[in-house]
Amino acid sequence: MATIFKRKRKSKTTYRCTVRRRGFKTITKSFNSKPDAIKWGREMERNLDRGISADFSESGRVMIGDLMKRYLKENKHKHKKGWRTEEYTVGSMLKDPITDVNLLSLGSKDIAEFRDRRLEVVSPTTFNKNLSFINVVINVVINVVIDIAIIDWGYALPFNPCKQFKRLREPYPRNRRLEGDEEKRLIEASALSDNIYLKPMIQFSIETAIRQGELLKLTHRQINWNDRTMTLLDTKNGEDRVVPLSEKAYLILKTQIRRLDDKMFPMTKDSLKFWFKQAKRRAKIEGFRWHDIRRHACSMLFEKGLSVPEVQLMSGHKDPKILLNTYTKLDPRKLVKKLG
Repeated sequence: MATIFKRKRKSKTTYRCTVRRRGFKTITKSFNSKPDAIKWGREMERNLDRGISADFSESGRVMIGDLMKRYLKENKHKHKKGWRTEEYTVGSMLKDPITDVNLLSLGSKDIAEFRDRRLEVVSPTTFNKNLSFINVVINVVINVVIDIAIIDWGYALPFNPCKQFKRLREPYPRNRRLEGDEEKRLIEASALSDNIYLKPMIQFSIETAIRQGELLKLTHRQINWNDRTMTLLDTKNGEDRVVPLSEKAYLILKTQIRRLDDKMFPMTKDSLKFWFKQAKRRAKIEGFRWHDIRRHACSMLFEKGLSVPEVQLMSGHKDPKILLNTYTKLDPRKLVKKLG
């Protein structure tokens, strides 16, 4: 039977209802009136008789949009590398009717309608990310215990509908890399650029398979000149990475003048995009992005004979499947000599 405790405070009096049942976790909740506490206690006892130990009443009064806003307000996303992207995602999703759906009533039909609306403006890959985000928001507020969810924020769900919804098949990943004499043309075009850092940045990226963000943050202090290595700090996967430098990569860094801010390549993302676009136009190279340099570099490392673990060490990929399927495109013509 439920037990009601009256608690007097300076400003008001509250009533705490506690329901205990052997084999179930003790359930407690506070109310401003005794009738509400009694009503809740009786309802929970009926649920326990049916083997249900969660209270879904709060979930019936909150919307998906409310959860998303609270998710950001409490900085649940700030520990992630892509937290700014999640804030942008929330902003776009708050304009969709799915945010007005009741948490408890959220079902496959709501997600299917959301999918159809989103596919009118985004790709299947973006929709899958949106679905994952909704799943994350729901999982942040629930701690699944068997088939029933006990909610951190006071909400409960019998199941997470996002987990049961089938994700869309995503298009094949990009496989563009520099082909033929494109690398030579790109480097020659970058040498004619008014920005003196563009050419060494392209050459260094080809030699090391470094990410653009890692390149822009690289400082003189991160280079171990004796061991010929560089330490990339706080990378995309949240870990530091020590990368060995080829002789060419080492010489590129050696030729850079040390600046007061200690940066190796003092350029912003937007500035790099501008100068790189000019170089591509001058080199008459189309359909190539800066991130494709990373695929080109990884492919070249394999063509040089490096093993998968060795290329993983260079590129920082934790999952070899992503490295091989997304960031590797070998040139069949270069394998002819190996086949004999």
